[in-house]
Amino acid sequence: MAERRNAEAALLQAQKVQAMGQLAGGIAHDFNNVLQAVSGGAALIRRRSGDAAAVERLAGMIEGAAWRGEAVTRRLLAFSRREELRADVLDLGELLGGLREVLAATLGAKIRVEVDAEAGLPPILADRGQLETVLVNLATNARDAMPRGGTFTVAATAEVVAGGAAPPHPAGLRPGRYVRLSATDTGIGMDAETLARAAEPFFTTKPAGGGTGLGLAMAREFAEQAGGGFAVASEPGRGTKVTLWLPSIDAP
Repeated sequence: MAERRNAEAALLQAQKVQAMGQLAGGIAHDFNNVLQAVSGGAALIRRRSGDAAAVERLAGMIEGAAWRGEAVTRRLLAFSRREELRADVLDLGELLGGLREVLAATLGAKIRVEVDAEAGLPPILADRGQLETVLVNLATNARDAMPRGGTFTVAATAEVVAGGAAPPHPAGLRPGRYVRLSATDTGIGMDAETLARAAEPFFTTKPAGGGTGLGLAMAREFAEQAGGGFAVASEPGRGTKVTLWLPSIDAP
């Protein structure tokens, strides 16, 4: 029994070290992208200091890069502990419309960003910062799954979930009124084995240093903290669809 306990402790420690190494590599990759954007923008501003329009545009690019760095930090903090949600009444259609430009800049010219929000969506009660971070994470995953370009679509619609709801609703989703938020890409997709582990913390199919593996794990945590649900559907060659059910409210 003592030998077994020692072996289990050694295995646990090895898993911790492996997870920390993977996490550190992913953080280094994410922040390297941020620093390259900041340093590149600053160098261009120095060269074009007399062109006010160019300076303003480049300053906006640097601010966007800094915002993405903040999103990485927020993602790690939110995952490392169950933060108290700073819940606000949100108009999801308005939020998605304002975030579209940010997502387009994040994904690059090869990927088309589409937003399809149903008119008259009921408000939701959620943490705005965490929701925006979740959407940026999903967009980044979609970009990596579409190396040759494609389409990333964010859609939102109202839905009433009855008792005993079956798939595609996640197990345990309570009956009630929700806003169904989905993020769909036209990328390479996932096989059944990868899909089964996709939302596990630190699990990633990217090369070493290519990501933290926390994007989907945080999306699931966010939806469950909000009292909703989370699901992923994917097939090789047919893209991936991530869906969050967020409870709607009748009035502020």
